[in-house]
Amino acid sequence: MKKKILKIAFLFIFLLILSSCKTLNSNLITIKGVVLDELGPIPGAHIKVQGRNLNSVKTDLDGNYLIQAKKGDTLIVSYSTHTLKKIKIENNKTINIVLDPNESLVITVKSSNIKRNDISSNQASTKKSHFIIVNEKIVNKDILDAIDSKNIESVKVLKNKEATAVYGQNAKNGAILITTKDISKRELKKLYKKYSLENPIKNENEFFKISGIVYDCEKLPIPGAYIKNINSKTETQSDFDGKFSIEAKLNDVLEISYVQFKSQKVKIENNENLVVNLKADQQIMLEKPVIYLYPTEKTAIDIKLDLKGKLLTTFPKYDKKWEVIAEPNGQIFDKKTNRYYSSLFWDGTIDFPSAHYKYEDGFVVPKEKLTEFFIEKLEYIGLNNQETNEFIQYWLHLLERNKYNFIHFLINEECNEIATLKVNPKPETTIRIYMEFYGLENFTQINEQQLLKTERKGFTIVEWGGADFSGEMSEEDFFSINKLPEYITLSHKRKDPKNIQPLYVIDNKVSTKKIFDKLLPSEIKKIELLDGMAGAAFYGEKGRNGVFMISTKNPKK
Repeated sequence: MKKKILKIAFLFIFLLILSSCKTLNSNLITIKGVVLDELGPIPGAHIKVQGRNLNSVKTDLDGNYLIQAKKGDTLIVSYSTHTLKKIKIENNKTINIVLDPNESLVITVKSSNIKRNDISSNQASTKKSHFIIVNEKIVNKDILDAIDSKNIESVKVLKNKEATAVYGQNAKNGAILITTKDISKRELKKLYKKYSLENPIKNENEFFKISGIVYDCEKLPIPGAYIKNINSKTETQSDFDGKFSIEAKLNDVLEISYVQFKSQKVKIENNENLVVNLKADQQIMLEKPVIYLYPTEKTAIDIKLDLKGKLLTTFPKYDKKWEVIAEPNGQIFDKKTNRYYSSLFWDGTIDFPSAHYKYEDGFVVPKEKLTEFFIEKLEYIGLNNQETNEFIQYWLHLLERNKYNFIHFLINEECNEIATLKVNPKPETTIRIYMEFYGLENFTQINEQQLLKTERKGFTIVEWGGADFSGEMSEEDFFSINKLPEYITLSHKRKDPKNIQPLYVIDNKVSTKKIFDKLLPSEIKKIELLDGMAGAAFYGEKGRNGVFMISTKNPKK
């Protein structure tokens, strides 16, 4: 009986231990990834979980690893010639790790397969680096030091021949394709610029010539603009074509200025040519605000205008207030000038804070549709036929200069941000509309503005006006401030497939379909296709419809 009880007890304890082990193991997750440096994947790198010496692995020949750990654990990644790196495990199950070479040690590369051996601390060797492509952008290998491992979503390694077929002879040592995550477009743009292949400057104390051109917001060159290196105190001026050249070092700051324009400061991060767009140092012009009055009977009316800026022109003359007599048909008699008017006119300037230009909604209208757009929207808001026509007559020719226009309306109480009206006697219905617009070369999308509709009742006052803020910022800044999709081509109609011409590249040379058609099937070794995004990344505008990459068996030299 005792033996039977002991057996049951042992069995219970064994099951309890087994259950606890399963509970412990259930907390483990499998972490995978690639360990690499500027030369490519690192085979034989050592990965272990801190505090658990038994839980360690090594990377395979392609730098891949697989290890079990728990959330909150720390991975220790090491390799004999590189600086040790620690990475805390959070929610990611894929962790790609970039190791930094230890400068006191030198890697000798024995072949294009990049073997890591013959380490010497005294003799330097020639490194054959992989071609680095980040999000389909070809960049300098130093970008690997600037991207945190947690922001790398995936890493793909192309061997020599495979890389050469896609990227040409520059990638003969192989290519590393990196896709990032959780990095803003603006930050990526800075990284691409700083680590472009055209930026060989590494020594921060090295002076070099930097060239550029100064434009205004209309893309017209500004001759005579002053360019000053704030650090070295050297100065120069732009020539007749707006071009300039000045000596600078990395991280120097240039100040570009010109009379009646806002000065701009630019930090030097590489030796690429600068393009500087200066904004006019002026306030926004509020154009053609006009006021209509419709009392139910002939009425003496006083109007006080309080503009949050500077009042410029008025007609009839505004002096502290307008004193008029209005008729139900809209005719206005001004007591001071002893004349009749159809409306009261004013204009002025105002300086908006930058936050004013952050729009949550609006409309993007091609110039061909402006007339029907205004008729529909203005009459919905509450303007009558005459008021709508006069609005269109004034603004249409200005907006038609632009391929597209972003348009946003301030309606009724929203107009108080610009100006307030004090009317005695108080009208029963008030309809006020200020239009703000920005001329665009590129179509984009934004949430459609929901407009307020006003029904006219009793004594009615109507006011409309507008402002063009295109000169206040560049189109790039406008897209960036409002977080708009960049440079989307308007595509209400599908393109005719006959007009979509891909680019032909034969043996790494840009060619034509005519030459391709002359090739015999027996002469072709391989054909690969790059999609529009990849094609544009490597061949610019010519590759945006896709690229056929053709390799022949006997390429001509």
